[in-house]
Amino acid sequence: MSIITKEDFKDWKLNDVTRAFFQACTQRVEDCKDILAGSAGMEPDTDNFYRGFIAAYNEMRGFRVEDIEDEV
Repeated sequence: MSIITKEDFKDWKLNDVTRAFFQACTQRVEDCKDILAGSAGMEPDTDNFYRGFIAAYNEMRGFRVEDIEDEV
């Protein structure tokens, strides 16, 4: 496994494709919030799905190079 440097990670985060991907993730989170705002409490399983979806995307968006370094 190759080691990703902080500079590699910074370059990746600034890449246009990466930025577009993360913008799409942000939009999906906002869409889920809107869905929950309009229907929360009607179907608890569906609510839980959207809550989990939001949590997963937020964790992915918050990923840092230090998270990689901890695993190496």
